[in-house]
Amino acid sequence: MAAAKKPTIELFPLLKTVEQMSKVSGIGENKLRELMDAGEIEFVQNGNRRLLCENAIWDWYNRNKVPVRVAREA
Repeated sequence: MAAAKKPTIELFPLLKTVEQMSKVSGIGENKLRELMDAGEIEFVQNGNRRLLCENAIWDWYNRNKVPVRVAREA
């Protein structure tokens, strides 16, 4: 009897490079670098690499989102 094959689970890193975060978030690499240079988004410096977590993106989003304006009935 053959052993049941377990499904492989793909693990994603907690911290992502600018390139990885750009693919996940939809924000361009250059824009992410601009935000980090301006101190608008948190990151961790690891040697020459700057690493981001998804919470940093959500924090920036929540601080910069434009609220929806609901039209009032006359």
